[in-house]
Order: sequence, then C-alpha cells, then structure tokens
Amino acid sequence: MTRKVLQLIETSGPGGAEKVLVNLVGQLSKGRYHPIVCLRKKGWLSDQLREHRFETLIIPQDGYVNSRWFGQLREIVRVEQIDVIHAHEFAMNSYGSILSGLTGVPVITTVHGKSYYHEKWRRRIAYRLIARWSKMVAVSEDIRNFLITRVGIKADQVMTIRNGIDVNSYIVPVDEDGAPEKERQEYVIGTVGSLYPVKGHTYLLKALAIVLKTHPDVVCKIAGQGHLMSQLQAEAADLGIANRATFLGLRDDIPQYLQSIDVFVLPSLSEGLPLSVLEAMAAGKPVIATNVGGVSEVVQDQRTGFVVPPKDPETMANRILQVMADRAMAERLGRAGREKVERDFSLDTMTQQYEALYEEALLERGKVCVKDNRGVV
Repeated sequence: MTRKVLQLIETSGPGGAEKVLVNLVGQLSKGRYHPIVCLRKKGWLSDQLREHRFETLIIPQDGYVNSRWFGQLREIVRVEQIDVIHAHEFAMNSYGSILSGLTGVPVITTVHGKSYYHEKWRRRIAYRLIARWSKMVAVSEDIRNFLITRVGIKADQVMTIRNGIDVNSYIVPVDEDGAPEKERQEYVIGTVGSLYPVKGHTYLLKALAIVLKTHPDVVCKIAGQGHLMSQLQAEAADLGIANRATFLGLRDDIPQYLQSIDVFVLPSLSEGLPLSVLEAMAAGKPVIATNVGGVSEVVQDQRTGFVVPPKDPETMANRILQVMADRAMAERLGRAGREKVERDFSLDTMTQQYEALYEEALLERGKVCVKDNRGVV
C-alpha cells in the first residue's frame, strides 16, 4: 500500500531545509511512499523538484494566509487522499498543523533552525500548540534543547532526527596513482553558504587576510548567493585580498566543487545542522567550523575536524594554518569525518526515521497497518 505524503515548505531558495526536503523526497520516492510537494512560489526548489520529476504543486500566497489558500490545500488533501502531512519551518509548521486539524490527517513538523520564532510570545505559544498537535522533529539535539529551554516545549513532545545526505555522491575521484584529482598548485580554502549576515563570511575574509600574511599563495573560493555579495567583495578589497577571494555564486555541482578545495571552513553565527559540513566531510575534506547550533554534533574537535568560536578570525586562521602545515593530520581528519558521516548522517538513516514516524502518526490516528514478512503493507 502506497502512502501519500504532502510536503509543505514556505521558502523556495537554495537553503539547507530546502536541500533536506529534496533529498528526503527523492529517497521516499524509491520506497512505498509517494511524496507531493506543495510550494507557495516558483524558484530554485521548484526547479530542482521538477528536474527530478517529483510531483510538485504551487499554490501562490501573497502576504497573510487566507481561507481561499487553506481551501485549496484542503482540496488537495481530499482529492489526492493524503495520508500524512509533513511540514518544514515555522510558517508551514503552523499552517500544516491547522490543516491537520481541519482534515484529520496526521502532521509531522520539522524545525530546521532557531531563526526568530522564540523572540515573540505569540510565536512561542504557537510552537507549544504545534508540539501538542503534531509529531515535532528537531534536526539537531541543540535545536531540541533550544525548543525545550527557550520556547517552553515539553521534552516528550519533540524528538531529534538529524539531517542526512547521500554520502556516496561525495566520493572524491582518484587518478591512476590513487591520489585525489588536483589540477592546481594553490592551496584552496572553501566554504558554501548563502551570502547573508548569519553565515559570517566577514570573519572568513578576516581570517584569510591573516593567513595570507605568511602564505600569499592561498585562495578562498566562496560558493553561494545573497544580498551581501557586493558588500563582501568591497570588504575583500578593503582588506587587500580581493585577488585571493573568489565569489562563485550559486553552485549546483557541490561534489565537484568540493574536489577543488583543500580545507572547508564554516564561519556561521547560527546553524541548525549544516548540510554543507556534512557534504565536506563526506568528500573527505578537513573541516573547520564555528561552534554554533548542531555543529559540535558533527565535528568532533581534533578528531573529525576543528571547532572554533564564532566571530573569532584569529583562531580560525590559526586552525587553517595548522591544517596547512600538517598534511598527514589533514588527511586523518578527512578520513575520520567521512567515517562519521557514513555512520551517523546517511540519507538512508534519516529517511527510515521519518518513515517510522509517519507510520507511528498513522497508527495513532487509527489507520491500522498490517505487517507481513516484507514489512508494513
């Protein structure tokens, strides 16, 4: 018996939550689930979904949600005979929970980050109600603890399902001598992330300026798009490093991009469980990341990479220099990081946990499943 899962997400840009959704939908499609994704507007996410031929619906919504928009969603649930609603992030977690109440279809709500929802009492109250009405998931233990201590959600009302990736997609090709492909002599620092203040790129540029004082051949390749592009380029010029910092814009070839770098640096000021770190570790790259969000759940300091304080370019630069100076250590960190991701952050593991949660929600709503020796039918 095929289960239909309606996936709801508010944004359509190339962010972490959106990438998790694409990965999850792809994996669900390989089994006994049929995901249908509903978006509010076209964009990067709708392009990705349609490129992979995943069923995608767009119901435009300008400004506040209205009864007509909810009516269209209710009709989708009825016509498509949706079994489970899976919502992502604050707005859709709220609307998905209301939709569940209107239709009787169970809802899963996933919290991908901390953002702004704890700052106003109305939003805190909303999330407490959502946690009662839904199966709430945090993508890291850090977010789960935040929801409990700062938002006031009861510990037994939220669980953790960590983000996962298709690890094999990031295997680094080797040449005939068994060495990773490398077509350049420069030492390359890399990072991936939208060019927004919360991603902390300014601190990476400052760290790069420090590194260049003793290693003028180093370059930094920054993948990502956002409104800070021109400001960051101007800052690089002011630091005298404009010719050593390259802004690549949005890249859809992240596995290939990761092959071109020597060390991955995440300078963020806030995170949920960053996919970019998982991807870099899956590619076997040493990682230096700020100690924010769920980073320390992935990067074990001096074992699978280095964890540094946020807003601290000096420490970041020192760790970069340390990795540069000790190739054997860099390779060891890269191997250990890949093993960590393979063991704890695979796409299969994440998907299986969500599927189990879907079935649990269905059972609680009275849709009894019968098991045979092949699994749930």
